[in-house]
Amino acid sequence: MNGQALEIGRVLRASTTGFAVGCRVNQLTTPGFGSLVKAQPVDARETIYGLIYDINIDDDQLIRRLVMVEDPRQEVIEDQRRNRLLPIEMSVLSIGYQMHGTVVHGLPPRPPLNLDPVELCQDRAEVERFTEELGYLRLILRAAGSHVPVDQLLVAHINNIYQLRGNDAEWATAALAELIELLRTDYDVLIPTLEALSAALPTLEIGI
Repeated sequence: MNGQALEIGRVLRASTTGFAVGCRVNQLTTPGFGSLVKAQPVDARETIYGLIYDINIDDDQLIRRLVMVEDPRQEVIEDQRRNRLLPIEMSVLSIGYQMHGTVVHGLPPRPPLNLDPVELCQDRAEVERFTEELGYLRLILRAAGSHVPVDQLLVAHINNIYQLRGNDAEWATAALAELIELLRTDYDVLIPTLEALSAALPTLEIGI
């Protein structure tokens, strides 16, 4: 799949390890759990790559009133979704950055700033460049034990990149081998991850 990066929102808040993105309802049609995104600082600092690991839709006073209505009109629902005052919030785990044209798999030297635009990575050449080396998988695994659902995030990410790379079985097989090596002493994460990947990518031979 080839395509230009699509802006999906702007940075609400950020730290070295990740950032939160605020978006409108109509910007949520393409990004999803496990999607590879990038924060593009407006002052030409390094581009920061990350994975969406949570999407949160808060309520407000109007929503609380509408849910009590037995049969709210569809036009009211659509109007509220289009004109809601609270943004939809996506949480992103930082897994690398690009500085002076060089991709680095590691935490960025500084986080993005508030209101920096965030784009969904869809261009195949860019996706291949970032995922060619698999060192960033270690950063995902380091989030284990936190609020990040690491096993499901790995499954969604590998499945997503497999498709963006044109159903690249060689890459997916290499990613699986890397995971097995990194998780060889952590069967509690390894086994369910391999089982889920086996279901998501049935054309690959995954030994469990």
